[in-house]
Order: sequence, then C-alpha cells, then structure tokens
Amino acid sequence: MLGKFRMCTSDADHAKFTLYFIRHRREFHPFFTLYDTLSHIFVTLPHARIILVEDLNDDVIGWGHYQYYSADYQDDPQGEVVLVNSVILDQKFRSSRLFIHGFRHLANQIAEENPSIRLFQFSAREDHPYLNRLYSKFAQPIGKREGYNGTENIYSTEFERLLFYLNHPNTRN
Repeated sequence: MLGKFRMCTSDADHAKFTLYFIRHRREFHPFFTLYDTLSHIFVTLPHARIILVEDLNDDVIGWGHYQYYSADYQDDPQGEVVLVNSVILDQKFRSSRLFIHGFRHLANQIAEENPSIRLFQFSAREDHPYLNRLYSKFAQPIGKREGYNGTENIYSTEFERLLFYLNHPNTRN
C-alpha cells in the first residue's frame, strides 16, 4: 500500500504530527522520554517543514521533517541547502516501494517550494549497514556527527543529481 503525503500546515496537522511523534518516539530514539519528545518538538517546529504520511483512512503512519539552510548553515527559508532531519514510518508500512514513492514526493515538494536548492543532505546511523549501502547509491558521506542514536554518517548530494536518480526508469516502483 502506498501512503498519501501532504504538508503539515494547520494547527490540526501539527497536533496529528505531535501525537504521532509522542506515540512513536521510540522509533526516533529508544530512550526518548515524553519530556525529550516535547522539548524536541518545541525547538524544531518553528523552522520545520513536515510532510505527513497517511494511510487510506487519513491516519498518520509517518512523517518527513526537513529544514532549509544557507551555504554557511544558518536557518534560511530560501537557503540552498536542505537537511532532512528525520523520517519515521510505521514498521508495518515500510517497503522499498513506499520508500521510493515518499522520497520522490519529498524531493519534488522541495523543488517546488525552493528553486534555490543546490544540496540535499541527511544522515544515517553509522551502525546501520543497509541504510548506508542504500544511501551511498545516490549521495556521498561528507562527515560524521553524534546524533540521538549514536554516531551518524552525514550524506550530501547535488539536488539535481538526486532528482535525476529518483526519476530514472531503473528507480521507478
């Protein structure tokens, strides 16, 4: 089943996102408390762009959270760097098909919102070989950082290259 994707724009959407995050905070970090979750939401929400992933009954089954930055990594709504901070999806809905469909939707949403984008960046836990192998198909590791779940590899790719990859016939599902 493919999910439906839509921007989180209203207070009701933000409430759905918050409730889903609270219920699934262990997917974000295994030791996240309610306080940690609410603190994280309050800090990131003012600058966040959130895409809700819903099932056919309009129930939230995941989200994608990203933010725009200038070349020197200052918060900038029209910045040339987009950083995907997190993507969470219910375990029972995870599939290669939904991954590609969602990734394509995210990239197209970004292209539509911000024509200034040059770089697309995201991270993956260092100890997750599957994700690192997958991400290295279309992005290069540019560094490491300590994340909520331990050491993460930071990946970066030219945005145009990512769009080409996602729209290539061999990537279609």
